[in-house]
Amino acid sequence: MKKYIILLFILVSIVSCKTDDVEKTLVLGYDQEFIHDNTPLQSFANSIEVIPLQNGNGDAVLSNPEKVVIDDDFYYILDNNRVLCYDLNGNFVRHIGERGNGSGEYVNIASFIVSNDTVLLLDSYKNSLLVFCANGKFLYENKAPDGVLSNVKDASIENDGSIFMSNYIFKDQNDLYTRWDILSDEVSVVANAKVQTEDSKEFVGTHSFCNYDKNIRYIMPFSNYIVSTNSNPIEIRTNQKVLTENELKNIHNYSIMTYANHPEWFSGFCNIFETSHYLFLTFFNLEYTVVDKRQNKCYRYCYQQNEDSEDFPLLNILASDKETLIGYVDIEESEELTNVLKKYIKEQDSVKVNNYLIKYHIN
Repeated sequence: MKKYIILLFILVSIVSCKTDDVEKTLVLGYDQEFIHDNTPLQSFANSIEVIPLQNGNGDAVLSNPEKVVIDDDFYYILDNNRVLCYDLNGNFVRHIGERGNGSGEYVNIASFIVSNDTVLLLDSYKNSLLVFCANGKFLYENKAPDGVLSNVKDASIENDGSIFMSNYIFKDQNDLYTRWDILSDEVSVVANAKVQTEDSKEFVGTHSFCNYDKNIRYIMPFSNYIVSTNSNPIEIRTNQKVLTENELKNIHNYSIMTYANHPEWFSGFCNIFETSHYLFLTFFNLEYTVVDKRQNKCYRYCYQQNEDSEDFPLLNILASDKETLIGYVDIEESEELTNVLKKYIKEQDSVKVNNYLIKYHIN
C-alpha cells in the first residue's frame, strides 16, 4: 500500500506541482533528440490545404506577411504596412484604410484586430486605434493614452473588451505585455521582460502570445515557462541552463545576437500557437517544439525544405485558428516546393500568383 501511495504521488507530480504557491503543469521530453520529419502529415496533421493568393492589379503583392486573421469568409493579412483582405479562395478583395496623415488614415500599422465585423488598426506613430467596418468603411479613431502604442508589436481582444498587447523592448522600456482597457483608458502591465536593450527596438517573437478558447498564453525571453492569463503556467522541464531573474536583469544589450553568443543558455521560444490538443512553440522557422496537452509531453521536430520534399513541412507559421495552423510560402520558397504545390493546386491560367497560404488541419 505504501509503494502504491508513493507511485501515485510521483505520477501526480509529473502532471502538476506547486512551487512558491503557484501551481504549474510540468511538460517532459524537451531534452530528447529532434525528430527529423518530412511533413506534419506523418504526425499531428490530418490534411493540408493550399490557398493561392492573387496579386490583384499588382496592388496586392505580398512581400513580408506578419499576421493573418481568418474571420467569417475572409483572410486579413498584415504586410508591409498594409492590411489586405482576401476571400477564402484567395481572391483579393480590398485594402483596409489608406496611408496618410488625415482623418481615418494611418501612418504605421503595428498590428490589427478583427472583432464583431470591424477591423481595428493600431497605429504606433499616431498612438491611435482606427476602426473600420469589415467592408473597409472608416468609422472612427480612438486616441490611446500617451505612449501606449509606441512600442506595440501585436494585439488581441480579451473577453472583457480590453486589448492585450505584446511590445518591443527599447532600452529600459521592457514591459513586454500590457493591457489597455478601452472604456476606462486604464493601462496595466501584465509582464516585464527584465532584459534591456542598448539603442534598438527588439521583440521576443513575431507571435509571442496566442489567444485560444478565451485564454491567452505568452512566452518570455530565455524562459522555459508558458504563462497564461486564465490557467496555470506550464513548465517545459529541461536540463539546460535557465537564466534567473537577476541574470536577466544583467542583460543590457538584448538582441538576436544575445542568443547566438550564449548557446549554453536555454534559448526559450519566439512564437506560440495553440489548438485543442497541442501547443506549437518555435525558435527557428523549421524547428518546432510540439506540446501534447493530453499527455503533458513535448516532441521536437526539425523539418526539411527542398525540392525533394514529399509534402509541405511546417513552414512560416503565422497564426492558429481553432484546429488549423496557417503558414505562408513566398515565391522563392514556392519554386523549391514546385512538385508539392502541383499536388494541391491547378495551374493558374491568367491569374498571377506568387504567394500561398498553407492551412494545416490538426488532428
